[in-house]
Amino acid sequence: VLEPLLMRQIKKQGNREQIRLGDSDIDWDPNFRMYFATKLANPSFLPEIFIRVSVINFTVTQLGLEELATTLQERLPAILKRENEKPKAEGEEFNLDSLEICLQQEVIKFNRLLRAMSSSLTNLKKAIKGEVVLSADLDRMYSSLMKNQVPQLWTKVAYPSLKSLASWFDDLIERCEFFRAWLEGGKPKSFWLSAFYFPQGFLTSVLQNYARKWKIPIDTLSFGFEFMGVVDPNELHSAPEDGCYVHGLFMEACRFDQRKGVLEDSFPGEMFTMSPVIMFIPTENYQSEPDDYQMPVYKTTARAGTLSTTGHSTNFIIAIDCPTDKRPDYWILNGAAFVCGLSN
Repeated sequence: VLEPLLMRQIKKQGNREQIRLGDSDIDWDPNFRMYFATKLANPSFLPEIFIRVSVINFTVTQLGLEELATTLQERLPAILKRENEKPKAEGEEFNLDSLEICLQQEVIKFNRLLRAMSSSLTNLKKAIKGEVVLSADLDRMYSSLMKNQVPQLWTKVAYPSLKSLASWFDDLIERCEFFRAWLEGGKPKSFWLSAFYFPQGFLTSVLQNYARKWKIPIDTLSFGFEFMGVVDPNELHSAPEDGCYVHGLFMEACRFDQRKGVLEDSFPGEMFTMSPVIMFIPTENYQSEPDDYQMPVYKTTARAGTLSTTGHSTNFIIAIDCPTDKRPDYWILNGAAFVCGLSN
């Protein structure tokens, strides 16, 4: 019953914020705090409790934090690699696949993160036992885990995210599973755009493959878009011949009406909705329809980023042309946008 409260699953109802407890919607006060007390001298809590609340008794947290570190280490995904990869035979023709190169770059980044997490968790457990010195980095990591925050040792080599530790860790596992399935089973029918460190690089790879296949200058290509009639990518029969399907995006301040095939206002109290699967279609000299709304896609709900050394924004990815029966200005004022990842 308390799960929505512990995870702060707050929704907006008009100008009011509410949280659902059992069968009732309760008004949420941002100043609300809940404390649990115990008379036990050294209580033992499950690791699942530690990642949702802050335990403020030092004698409790020291033992519990070691259990949490052990649990996280046990759940940490294995290093990503392709099993039973066959070496190229001598004289075999080399087939340059930009998506394969994109995959390898993503695997390198995820493996760097997984190794950093594994080593830091091992060192933290040793520091708690007094086997090694508690460095400044480990001390900050200790404090972050206590507050259900992602440690800075991890965020500096991780992808942008606003999630708390519990949600962030679950999200990391899902991302690794997506790329592991790609490595072991080949290209998926639909791509989870949110899983990528560098989604702009993935989209460029799709254009490069199309340009190479049809011998078209890549600087004349951009994407057209088609909204499919499904949200679940498993309902798709096969991958498209050209371009790609993309799934897993959230729509903020709007929803997509599958029956009408246009953008509509969100239902009352609904902050985010799942976007249907979208087909990205490489098109030569593409021109947007003037009546469509070019809805931006952001990595996080912060919608703010900086210009990286690649020339791309660290948050903005692309604008998707969305059919609408309202003026585009209406959706701009509403702040309608796609986001890859929610805060929780």
